[in-house]
Amino acid sequence: MDASTKQTAYSALLVLLLLGLSAAPAQAQFGIAAGANFDSVSDIQGAADAQDVQRTSTGYHIGAVYDFSIGPVNLRPGLFYRKVGSYDFSDVSGSNVDDLNVRAFEVPVDVRVTVFSFPFVSPYVVGGPNAFLPQGSEDSLDDNFEDVSFTFNVGVGADISVPGVGLTLQPEFRYEFGASDYISGDFQIAGENFSPSDRQLSAYALRLNVLF
Repeated sequence: MDASTKQTAYSALLVLLLLGLSAAPAQAQFGIAAGANFDSVSDIQGAADAQDVQRTSTGYHIGAVYDFSIGPVNLRPGLFYRKVGSYDFSDVSGSNVDDLNVRAFEVPVDVRVTVFSFPFVSPYVVGGPNAFLPQGSEDSLDDNFEDVSFTFNVGVGADISVPGVGLTLQPEFRYEFGASDYISGDFQIAGENFSPSDRQLSAYALRLNVLF
């Protein structure tokens, strides 16, 4: 995947997001969001000697969201930067790559449905699709990632109104599962092929949205 293709994909998704925001009703809230993700990304196995390349699966995400209501549900598109994790190639003989960090831009569209409505706390369920644009920290390995991958999120959370300051807090517990591959091929390090056994992303995440 070359840089121009990636840039085109990023621009197209950003335009779609901005068009969605411009069409939103007046009663809406912008917000910022951040959290930790615990990705279930498998080790990479070397084809020649069955060497396992270890991975770090704890990452984080940070971004902005826009929450608005449509009838009985709320829509909440967002734009996020995410660190997925890293692979450690430092033990591979002849490798000039120590760590391959996997990161991504994401465009989720969450649908929220309130379960109970109380004066200050309203629990809800949440779910929706997510466009996932992965990147690697090594340019030489960047072609091993798809231009755009897709995942789905499901989870639970709560609207917590903070009296006197006009803020709404939304702590959430989320589970994400892949709908398409985000790795397109094997990695070649120091002339040896390494093959991920899992090419789709799955992860648990804790997130806090702060709406203004």
